[in-house]
Amino acid sequence: MTKPKGAQDPAYSIVKHMLAEGGYLSQFINFKTCDHGRTRDAKDQKRSNMVLISVARQILHKCGFSIWWVSIPRSLPLPAVLIGVDVFHAPRSYDPVTKTRLGKSSCAAVVIQVCHSHDEAEVSYYSQTWRREAGQEYDLGEALEASVENGLRLLEVSPRSCIVWRDGVGDTAIPNTLNQELPALRRALQKRLQRDEGGGGKSMKMDVPIAFMLCQKRIATKLFFEGPQGRVTAVPPGTHVRGLEDVRFHSFYINGVSPPTSTPKPVRFVIGHQDEELEDVALEELSWALCHGYANWCGPIKVPSVCQMAHKLAEFAGTLRDCGETIDHRGFTNTLYFL
Repeated sequence: MTKPKGAQDPAYSIVKHMLAEGGYLSQFINFKTCDHGRTRDAKDQKRSNMVLISVARQILHKCGFSIWWVSIPRSLPLPAVLIGVDVFHAPRSYDPVTKTRLGKSSCAAVVIQVCHSHDEAEVSYYSQTWRREAGQEYDLGEALEASVENGLRLLEVSPRSCIVWRDGVGDTAIPNTLNQELPALRRALQKRLQRDEGGGGKSMKMDVPIAFMLCQKRIATKLFFEGPQGRVTAVPPGTHVRGLEDVRFHSFYINGVSPPTSTPKPVRFVIGHQDEELEDVALEELSWALCHGYANWCGPIKVPSVCQMAHKLAEFAGTLRDCGETIDHRGFTNTLYFL
């Protein structure tokens, strides 16, 4: 479909909402950027080809195909459930009746990716959104538990490990977030194992090992190194720094991108919880590997792909008039319709 001229065109969000509610995949193309039917010269044709190739790649990923994939550490028990969690806070909108700026409901998103192989693209997806009060970032225990329970049931998988990347949590809120969301996640995993055991028998292993990390992008830390001839520049992409830690939790930094004309900020990954069964798993390597797995970008991004997809889904659903409450999540299983 042709995308409307303006990004704020109300018809665009209405049509996207109708398609999402009905469970239909859609892709809009903005012909204002480039008229693909009437290219003027070779340069314009090259730009058109790049845009159309990117659109074709995005459509394939929306349909659930994996054009590329990354290798994950072999110490990670499979099937592994990788979860990204984020909350979108819509900007305040002007109400002409009250003549004030009113806050719109926030939207939380949970994206679940199940990996069945360390080296091949044997993955499956499930995603779900939840409407929240305006500005509410925390208390996602019930939403996380329900999302994981629904996803594992629809994907018919019995996980052996679970890794979570939670975005949007500040230092002061880390303990409360862990106390509220970690038990909810463990309950959802236990329910799945109990169903696999028949509901009445006693499982030999009732706990799925969990690692729970919190991604912090809005930090003041910047990383530099002294290059040739004493020139100080930003560290290259993929730089991993350990040792700058909080007294309460272990943490590490990954500099995912390094633009040539600016000083990028790394992402701080706080390891809020890591079970003993996952101590041999290099969470830094896993996080950096997944930074290359985002379907909308050929190179690395700042956070793991499931975390970025949760951000994208929360933003997409948060712009709809009902904050994604009527999206057919079950019908969109194994698709990335929100890209």
